[in-house]
Amino acid sequence: MKAVVFDDERTIRKVMEKILKKEGLEVKTFESGINAVEIIREEAPDIVFLDISLQDANGMDILRSIVALENRPYVVMISGHDEYNYLIEAMKLGAFDYIPKPFDIDKIRKVVNEIREILSARTVTETGDVDIVGKSPAMKEVFKIVGRASASNQPVLITGESGTGKEVIAKLIHRYSNRADKPFIAINCAAIPSGLIESELFGYEKGAFTGADRSRQGKFQAADGGTIFLDEISELPLEAQGKLLRVLQEMEITPVGSTKSIKVDVRVIAATNKNLVRLIAEDKFREDLFYRLSVIEINLPPLRERKEDIPELVELFTRQALKTHGLKKGGFTEEAVELLKRYDFPGNIRELKNLVHKLIAIYRERPITPDLISLQIEPEKQAVLDWKDGLRKEVSKLYSRGKKNIYTRLIEEAERVVIEEVLKYTKGNISEASKYLGIHRNTVHKKVEELNIDKGKGKE
Repeated sequence: MKAVVFDDERTIRKVMEKILKKEGLEVKTFESGINAVEIIREEAPDIVFLDISLQDANGMDILRSIVALENRPYVVMISGHDEYNYLIEAMKLGAFDYIPKPFDIDKIRKVVNEIREILSARTVTETGDVDIVGKSPAMKEVFKIVGRASASNQPVLITGESGTGKEVIAKLIHRYSNRADKPFIAINCAAIPSGLIESELFGYEKGAFTGADRSRQGKFQAADGGTIFLDEISELPLEAQGKLLRVLQEMEITPVGSTKSIKVDVRVIAATNKNLVRLIAEDKFREDLFYRLSVIEINLPPLRERKEDIPELVELFTRQALKTHGLKKGGFTEEAVELLKRYDFPGNIRELKNLVHKLIAIYRERPITPDLISLQIEPEKQAVLDWKDGLRKEVSKLYSRGKKNIYTRLIEEAERVVIEEVLKYTKGNISEASKYLGIHRNTVHKKVEELNIDKGKGKE
């Protein structure tokens, strides 16, 4: 590794040179900052230690120039100013760290080692320009239907849990359809007050209601020739459902307050995370509208059922986050991605995306390692991970020691723990415990004897 130091204090330069050489770095120091950017281009260092207040140059201005370089080094600002505004400004501009004077030698070493780890770490980010990924068998089936749907103008109903990417799939259908050069209009039916749904969808005439001082085009007219995406379609009021059905059948809309119908050419894609068949049985959704919307149906699997897609999704969201924050490096280590694959992500892709963007925003160009992920995971999710990780570590330990019958050992231990815990809650009542365990009471008796379980623990 190579470092350059810009500081107008001779003592600081000497101390920095000594510390950095002890850390195994090649070091060059400079008193002047006038030609700092040219020196950095020529020397191509891995790290730049830059004083904010050089006698002949402004360190912040130099920092701005450095971060604009194609292959920029990591910049650590050193300063006699300890006011927070200098720190905030430096980090905002892209400094890796900020060390006030008189600086702590251990802090310098820590920063150097962090950057050394970054330079040596392998992250999973790649280049590319895609907006959706998925190589799992489940997503391949989804893409097949997307292809068929794109070749048709029939309505599409996309179902799946919240956060599975229903709008992304709707946009994909539009992109590959013959309407790709026309508008794609998305509307969340749950976000519009029930009294405004019709005017939002179909528009209104001047004077149609109090406050309607001019005519307004609705979403269907705005989407004419293209695609309208109706998210959370289950939240559409029954009266509006009837009018939507007429639009689908006749391909014409009537603005609120008007007696004239307007022809439209719109491809309708609807989405829901609710069970529409159940809502039909409860008289909360029109059966005829359901069949009209679900000519083509796509069900998106939850992320827990397509975990093999997590590495690609992490790459995608990392690229997006790096671009958002103007970063050229950064990402998740392979170990971190493996850790993410162990979570079930109840919030699905939306939760994963949020986590990736949050970690990149916080740690920027540092490699995201498993320990950093764990800091951001909710305690209850962490607990799930902990027991699974503990099990993996136990398998590894037994294997490395050459132990045999690993499966039997661990299964018996797991059975012991589960039965003991349930007996504790049922106060030793085996019949009651068998109901919660889902096994016959005779089997519980047998396991208690085989595994030498102390039934007394259940009476504590």
